[in-house]
Amino acid sequence: MREGAAVVRVVKRSSEEVTVEVTVRLSGSLLEMEDAIQEAANAVGRCATGEALKRFDADGSPMRVGETKLTARGRDPKTYQTPYGEVPIERYVCQSARGGRIYCPLEQGARIVRGATPRFASQLSHK
Repeated sequence: MREGAAVVRVVKRSSEEVTVEVTVRLSGSLLEMEDAIQEAANAVGRCATGEALKRFDADGSPMRVGETKLTARGRDPKTYQTPYGEVPIERYVCQSARGGRIYCPLEQGARIVRGATPRFASQLSHK
């Protein structure tokens, strides 16, 4: 993905790791280069956080929460707030056959707080 003066891409994934490659354009004044470096660091953070969030998503198969059987309604887009900026993700949302409240396994498993990742929510709570 191209992020301003940086290009970030996942080059390898495993069950426990992700390898990210970043290219930073160093041109202009030192201030412009520092801005490019900061943007690249944030782009790596967004990319890695996106990969981490996906690990908490469901696979779309039916599940039980307590006594209620839930089935996937499909994948819905959602943008999460992180210390590195916004990270858009398509994640499964589930509901019972009778309708009612929607359940998002990713948000439950990753402990999302009102659209913010735990680290970002913690940072905000200290301000």
